[in-house]
Amino acid sequence: MSTPPDTGASRPDSIVLPRPDRQRWGNSPMQNEILINASRGETRVAILERGTLAELLVERRGEHSMVGSVVKGRVTRVLPGMQASFVDIGLEKAAFLYAGDYYEYASDVDLGDEDGDGPRPQRNGNRRGGGGRRGSGRVVPKIDTILSEGQEIMVQVAKEPIGTKGARITSHVAIAGRHLVLTPSGSKVGVSRRIDSDRERRRLREIVERLRPPGVGFIIRTAGEGAREADLEADVSYLAAAWEAIQSQRDARAPAVLYAEPSLPLRVVRDVANPETRKIVVDSKQVYEEMTSFVSRFVADPKPRVELYRDTLPIFDHYGIEAEIDANLSRKVWLKSGGYLIVDQSEALTAIDVNTGRYVGKRDLEETVLKTNLEAVKEVVHQLRFRNIGGLIIVDLIDMETSENREKVYRAFQEALRQDKAKTNILKISELGLVEMTRKRTRENLVQQLCEPCFYCEGRGYVLSRESVTHKVLREIRKDLPRFGGRQIAIAVSPRVAEMLLGAEREALAELSTELGRAVEVRAVPGLHQEQFEVIALDSGPPVEFPIPWLGLGGPEQETPDEPEAASAPEPAPLAAPAVIAPRARAMDFEDFSPLDLAEEEPGPAVDGENRFPILPRPEQEQGEES
Repeated sequence: MSTPPDTGASRPDSIVLPRPDRQRWGNSPMQNEILINASRGETRVAILERGTLAELLVERRGEHSMVGSVVKGRVTRVLPGMQASFVDIGLEKAAFLYAGDYYEYASDVDLGDEDGDGPRPQRNGNRRGGGGRRGSGRVVPKIDTILSEGQEIMVQVAKEPIGTKGARITSHVAIAGRHLVLTPSGSKVGVSRRIDSDRERRRLREIVERLRPPGVGFIIRTAGEGAREADLEADVSYLAAAWEAIQSQRDARAPAVLYAEPSLPLRVVRDVANPETRKIVVDSKQVYEEMTSFVSRFVADPKPRVELYRDTLPIFDHYGIEAEIDANLSRKVWLKSGGYLIVDQSEALTAIDVNTGRYVGKRDLEETVLKTNLEAVKEVVHQLRFRNIGGLIIVDLIDMETSENREKVYRAFQEALRQDKAKTNILKISELGLVEMTRKRTRENLVQQLCEPCFYCEGRGYVLSRESVTHKVLREIRKDLPRFGGRQIAIAVSPRVAEMLLGAEREALAELSTELGRAVEVRAVPGLHQEQFEVIALDSGPPVEFPIPWLGLGGPEQETPDEPEAASAPEPAPLAAPAVIAPRARAMDFEDFSPLDLAEEEPGPAVDGENRFPILPRPEQEQGEES
């Protein structure tokens, strides 16, 4: 997938949108609610804005992310040739630590820019040599001079294990809060570069300097712009408590987890709850108690009201969330006016097509198109947030004749994106009505999390039509007519293909029966894949011999010149391929198996269709004929 650009500075017609956190709380009349459905094995969190489902977060048992966890590990291998080491942190595979990611100097911590929820990426480290320099100008030492096998170190997981690769770790511990990031290896207060106002930067820095405990540093995140002193104080309190808990476990025996990101409900309260969050409703008493304690300790006033849901009807059904989830995951999303969106997610990009649908407008075509596009861009942003779609996104708007209308829709798109916390980069609407944009991936998208590829079409989104399969069956049988030797056969196909064979293609089937000399029986088998078919031998026929190259039998290389036969010598049995009896019909994958699979009514050893084993009578049949 294409890598989204960091900014739009290289394109004059691009714009990097500010995040909604930049707006002062209280400027918007929005009242939000958080609904938490905590059941055994799965926790779901729905975030409602103005009564509409804006985001859905899901966490299942065994899927808790390791990213952000602080672990005490033991170095198992040091690789000077790679300037790296392997560290046992208690996972199945050892974690990977680059030399450039292992520092304990405060000056090596980048306090200038922080915009993530986990540990900060190491942007400037040269990982391919001992003489590399980081952005601070410090030379990266050789890995074997700073680490040794058996050494215990404190690290943080920066990247989950993927495939055969272990987790990636760093010694730069950074504990994220809503507005701040605590950096134990630093002693300064940094401010995100994305906060542009010098006055706001000074205000935030003065507040945090006054509140921070001695010996630790903080980074004020982009989300902290406009935050009240009470919000920052609550963040400092939460992060300081987390760091004290880590410090109290430093003597633990490695490998040991010293700090893990909280559960999904607590993370949502930490990252999402704000003065505009009216209430939090939970349907689990245990989670309700955890939430109540967390809110009272770490959330600034005015605190959201935490309620325990006690009704017998499931909480998501009570609030109508289940129906909204199903509707929003559909490929076609209807607009209130009667128009609709088509959302197609692929490996490379996400394409969203806008259509007028049932909306016909009132006065003229251009007005109809404009109103549909204005409504569509708001729903597009809603779908991006709800499905958590990231990467490259192409929106195909309905063509507009005037540049004025295109500008109106573009401004509406910008305004709608201000409610999205993820970083977005949007380009001007092209002459073709296309909007190109990127959206930062913050987690796995909802479709990947809740869905899996279709087992019937194997994720392709289509199967061979019944007409195509019907003609394929007829071609395969006609191609192998010499193999049948006049035997009567039956074709087992899916019901829809059987309908074609006995209906629209009955004349082609009759012609094939004439060529075979016997009637072809068609059997509809419920449950058989539409692309699969079976050919069943209904009676026994004469043996058919043909070469099997890998056995070296019956081929041209076995031929020898004729020799006079001895009068007294008995006639030798002819050399033939081994007899193999086919079993009953069985399903064969159409893509993996092209030769016909012949089967008899009685069971027997498997036939190797790929190597074209012969079909011979069973031994008991031969004995019966001899007697």
